[in-house]
Amino acid sequence: MISKKPIRRAFVGLQWGDEGKGKVVDEAAAEARDLNDGHKTIVVRTQGGPNAGHTIKTINSQGTPVTFITHAAPSGLPSNVDIAIGPHVAFSPKHFLKEINEARDLFNYNGRIMISERVGILLDYHRLIDEIRENNISTSVGSTKNGVGPFYEDVARRTTRITFADYVSSKFPDRLREVMEIKKSEIESALVKNNISFKDCLDKILAAHESLRHQLASYGERLEYRLNEYLEDGNHIIIEGAQGSGLDVDMGTIPDQTSSHLLAPHAFPGLGLSRSDFEIYGVEKIYPTRVGKGEMPTIDIKNFGKTVQREAREIGATTGRPRRVGYPDWVFVKHTARLNDCDGIILTRVDDVQNHELQVCVAYCFPDGNILNEVPLYLQGVTPFYANETFNWNLWNNLDETGIKMARKKYVEKGKFALPSNLREFISEHDNYVGCPIKGVSIGPYRGDTITKGF
Repeated sequence: MISKKPIRRAFVGLQWGDEGKGKVVDEAAAEARDLNDGHKTIVVRTQGGPNAGHTIKTINSQGTPVTFITHAAPSGLPSNVDIAIGPHVAFSPKHFLKEINEARDLFNYNGRIMISERVGILLDYHRLIDEIRENNISTSVGSTKNGVGPFYEDVARRTTRITFADYVSSKFPDRLREVMEIKKSEIESALVKNNISFKDCLDKILAAHESLRHQLASYGERLEYRLNEYLEDGNHIIIEGAQGSGLDVDMGTIPDQTSSHLLAPHAFPGLGLSRSDFEIYGVEKIYPTRVGKGEMPTIDIKNFGKTVQREAREIGATTGRPRRVGYPDWVFVKHTARLNDCDGIILTRVDDVQNHELQVCVAYCFPDGNILNEVPLYLQGVTPFYANETFNWNLWNNLDETGIKMARKKYVEKGKFALPSNLREFISEHDNYVGCPIKGVSIGPYRGDTITKGF
């Protein structure tokens, strides 16, 4: 993906999250930085909150391999580039500062930090309300209990949204009291279960955030103007989404989705940017996974699903819950690639399914007997229709850890046409079916383990 033009890319997940967006964004940020062309690089988080986690395997400033997980900050921290928080994020000051400080320790992070003055603040009462609902089987949606759903309700309600500008101003205590009074009955119903008084809750929030908001005050920006300055100056801009398109508040699998807009076209107007200036890349894990509640048509609870879950260590970065594993679902990916207006797809975790017989879903069987390649509003009762052809490949045979690293390096250097023929056939048929070309294939967890040559 090396280009003499500024790198302007948006990355979105095409399934139900956990596709490997953190790794892909980290690689793009490092690529832009390493051009050494005199231009800045910035990674912008566009939505979601600490209910999403991006796992990045990289090297710290001492040259030691580390696993760095972000929940609130963009994935540009390990590459030491500028970062920004967009207005549609559920912003958690505590999580954000913790990750910034970790990045300073691990990577000597010293990039510019910008936080939209419009972004809303995720507070303790959001989490308490979320917990109460999730602990009630009739209102549970399988959330992470981080308060993100109640937060976005406040965004929609408008009068109860506390912005970053409110948060860092001297008026924050008064604004917090005003909002909590509006929400008093709802907050008190959650506090009763936790044996906390309304006044104690207010006082604890004020005390907990006094230091945090002063530490963050200097980062507030009229972000839409600052990003346009980056654009006009020829800098590199990378936009990252959290979660996956199957969880979008409008187009996801209702009601088991998140509360924010995940699709790429939503990101640009919120950031004051034009879609025409960017390439949009969908990130697709070669096998879909899903954590928590919600339907996934190709789920496999037999040998393939259990083996991949164990071998690929499919555990949620935010909750530690095991992820359910399914066979490749091209019907769903075609749908989400179109919704996101994708220019290309990055296929991840390809090394984790070698030596497995892969079935590919090319249509859905509906309860009424119809077989269609459409994604319906509700997935209950929908079963996969698999193609007759199956795929199986091997990237390295009986190699030790050193041998695998060398094999990965060789594939990256030689490119697409060095890959096993069965995998190349999989990629070709995927492109034909989905209608959006694969532009990169990840065959390992670290930066640099993605093949782009030949695509």
